[in-house]
Amino acid sequence: MLNKGDLRFVLYFAVALLLQLTLVKYIQIYNWRPDLLLIVLVAFALQKGPNIGMTAGFLVGLVQDVLSTQYLGLTALSKTVAGFLAGSLRGKFAARTEFLLTLFICGLMHDLIYFFINTMGENFSFQSLVVLYTIPNLTYTIIIGVVFSYFVDVQVSEERVI
Repeated sequence: MLNKGDLRFVLYFAVALLLQLTLVKYIQIYNWRPDLLLIVLVAFALQKGPNIGMTAGFLVGLVQDVLSTQYLGLTALSKTVAGFLAGSLRGKFAARTEFLLTLFICGLMHDLIYFFINTMGENFSFQSLVVLYTIPNLTYTIIIGVVFSYFVDVQVSEERVI
């Protein structure tokens, strides 16, 4: 049965998905977009651990894949890895910086997996992939993550049991 904290995260995921599909295309800079679902996934996985984080990442990624025109399963794969990694990093950093450092690490891994597979067969060097896609998207995601953590992280931190 879902408790109050779990229901809150279901609402966060739903709002993030809705905003990702509607609003984000209007705030993108060039082809750089924040990943709102990744932000919520990292916060959720930090609270629940690697197994639940991985499962949530797969489900959220699969829904995002079904609703997009990209390769089916690519977002599910990258979000599964990010959810597992975020849950595994739980408690590894100081509480004050845990969310943002974990978001950086998981976002880097997520974007490298996603953009590497998405650009396979194209004439891209690894350096171009990192400079043109990974760093700008990750930076944008972290900026939005700072705003998210300002409003939500206190609630996440209070409920977490270590």
